[in-house]
Amino acid sequence: MTFPLFEKIEVIGASAHPLFVYLTELAPFRGFDNGTAEGQWMQDFLKEKYPQIYDGDGVKWNFTKFLIGRDGQVKDRFETTIEPKDMEPAILSLL
Repeated sequence: MTFPLFEKIEVIGASAHPLFVYLTELAPFRGFDNGTAEGQWMQDFLKEKYPQIYDGDGVKWNFTKFLIGRDGQVKDRFETTIEPKDMEPAILSLL
């Protein structure tokens, strides 16, 4: 038996994989951190170049991260501008 671990899937739009539909329903988009240059840049970039992506709760760009607890529940969402090291407090709170 094989498992398509690296199979390409859609994460936004009408063809979005059910996993990402579920994740974005439970952890909606809360915006970018406009207190950082990266957050402001990403917001401006998407609003100007890809407004259809910016609207709604879907994944906005590569490296959106979802934190799932041991109970299988979605605990948090971190946008592409958040570095993994900045997620540490949220992760530690679940251990």
